[in-house]
Amino acid sequence: MLPAIGWIGLGRIGAPMAQRVAAAGLPLAVWSRRPRGSWPAVAGGVTAAADPESLARSCDVVATIVGGPADVSELHRRMIPHARPGTVFVEMTTAAPGNATESGALAQRAGVHVVDAPVTGGVAGAQRGTLTAFVGGDAAALERARPLLDAFCSRVVHCGDHGAGYRMKLVNQTMIAGVLLGLAAGASLARAGGIDAAAVRSALGTGTASGVLFDSYVERMVVPGGATTFTLAMLRKDLGLARAEAASRHASSALADFAIGQVDAAIARHGPEAGVQFLAADAR
Repeated sequence: MLPAIGWIGLGRIGAPMAQRVAAAGLPLAVWSRRPRGSWPAVAGGVTAAADPESLARSCDVVATIVGGPADVSELHRRMIPHARPGTVFVEMTTAAPGNATESGALAQRAGVHVVDAPVTGGVAGAQRGTLTAFVGGDAAALERARPLLDAFCSRVVHCGDHGAGYRMKLVNQTMIAGVLLGLAAGASLARAGGIDAAAVRSALGTGTASGVLFDSYVERMVVPGGATTFTLAMLRKDLGLARAEAASRHASSALADFAIGQVDAAIARHGPEAGVQFLAADAR
């Protein structure tokens, strides 16, 4: 039998992920804080849960992709005590390794399982089903979660015990921040020199400066604008988590410190919900 899936998180990336779960034919129930009329269309026949507790009681696998560590903590405190023994919670938010410790303790008392499985690949990857999940937790629980993860992931990487998925995502976000800042500086230099985005793509699109983020952002940075797929606020949150993790491990946070300063300046100019392409916008 197909596992009954519970889902919380219908934001920019969560909604297309949920759409792919429904399209895969998995029984899907959804809860959202927002009124149901404001939900993106997931699919016909999706069940609406009354609250997180009832969602937990009725599902075999419960997936969350929400705003940050506080949201994860609140939802797991509410749901895990109400879940049936053996339920698997798949937590896909970019959150803190400490969330895994707290959720794991709750899960042990309730006889359920939690894996941290933050994803990378952006909105486009969610739509195409090509995300990568970094998973921390029990390998057997991961196997039970695979029908869910396979609906929107092309790669599922088991990184280790509880919290290892979160830690790998923070490594990923630190590296992404460096690339985004480099792209922003290069795009600003191109614009100042009268070089348009098409010329930058033609000259650099297959060279050492190329890559997934180059392909995604070069046009949106040379002339800052276009679709918002990753906000300054989201990047700022991720970098704060990465800096805290570096401090807890006595590792260097120099890049995170610098990147946070750049992001904060961009937020002051353009607002937290502006896309990260506005890192390349000229100061006003």
